[in-house]
Amino acid sequence: MRAAACLLTVAVVAGCASAPAAPVRTTAVSTPSATLAPLPAGSAGCELPGEKADDLRAADARTAWRTVWVDDDRGSMGLLAAAPDGALWSTYTSEKQEDGALVSRDGGVRRWDGAGWRTFRIPRARPEHPQSTVAIAAASADQAWVFGPSDGRSPKETAGFVAAFAGGGWRAEPLAEPAARSVGWAFTAARAVDGEVWAVNGRAAVSWTGRQWRHHPLPAAAGALGSGDGEWWAVSGAHDAPAAMRWESGAWRQVTTPPFEPPADVMLPRVTLSDVVVIGPDDVWVVGGVSWLDKDEYDEENEPLERGHPLALHWDGKGWTCHWGPATSTAGRMIRFGQAEPDGGGGLWVIAGSDLLWHLDGRRWTRHRVPAPPGAEPRVDSLAWRPGTREVYAVGSVVSKGGISHAALWRA
Repeated sequence: MRAAACLLTVAVVAGCASAPAAPVRTTAVSTPSATLAPLPAGSAGCELPGEKADDLRAADARTAWRTVWVDDDRGSMGLLAAAPDGALWSTYTSEKQEDGALVSRDGGVRRWDGAGWRTFRIPRARPEHPQSTVAIAAASADQAWVFGPSDGRSPKETAGFVAAFAGGGWRAEPLAEPAARSVGWAFTAARAVDGEVWAVNGRAAVSWTGRQWRHHPLPAAAGALGSGDGEWWAVSGAHDAPAAMRWESGAWRQVTTPPFEPPADVMLPRVTLSDVVVIGPDDVWVVGGVSWLDKDEYDEENEPLERGHPLALHWDGKGWTCHWGPATSTAGRMIRFGQAEPDGGGGLWVIAGSDLLWHLDGRRWTRHRVPAPPGAEPRVDSLAWRPGTREVYAVGSVVSKGGISHAALWRA
């Protein structure tokens, strides 16, 4: 996820390339600040659920996931984007034991062609400034984008950058103000769908015009993006107050979300809207959860136990309906839903744990374990749906009992 040397995986990496791309204008320009009144929306079932509540009633299922590839070398893959032509783009981190310590290094960006990976370096947007990658989007094997921060000695000197893959290589440039103050920093989300490319973070969004990045103000902080059937939605993500908004009439309009009032007598109550899946204008799912710290119970590290309920929030075109999962805790390894992706058939997949994915087929929820080699534990970091298909991919790593990680790719 940071600039790194070329790596060759024993089994499938086809090569390493960093050929210069054709010039791409990546500066952002401001747009007039269109003001749209928030869209009022009713809600049902969104009061904090009781201890025994479980609207989702998920059943264990024979897993729909299979292992496509496991790296021979040590490392892991983090971000993932899938293009309609079947190309996958992912970030890679290598691992190596040095002087008794485990050292992780950025291994660049990889592209999967169905048979193997090719590794690329991302050039620095500002040669004197280190950078990292926090978001990735892809339109094809020949067109992809990554976003990240170009670090400075202080926040004032740090700026978001975007790198574009075209002409067989990558070209990176800083984003312009004011987008550079937010987009590309931690918790940025990016997506490319049907010729449109967007990235959001905080109160800023940028879209690609084909020649430059255009800045759009957001009515609330956003950290996750979803698109489907011509609709674009953004939600607050895992680190901001709950909010949802959609793109309409050339601006982003906030869609009022339920108040989500957790009990007043709990420690550090928190409501998270982690991700959004857009199936159609009147069929949008937002996933996340509500959590709090238990004052009287502690985990194995003597920290207060975190408890909560996962949440699946549905938009029907007029209002929201809340569907709560069972009471969980950090002892049970899941307290909220994470990243979600469409399944291409009117449903969705969502990360519920490092080795557990939940599926909604449009009617019922099921739980699916991610496979791993004997004696190893899977750790899923990202999901990506291949548009126009029923294929959903996951990347992460499989970890042996000795703590050795190997990058892995799965498909449902």
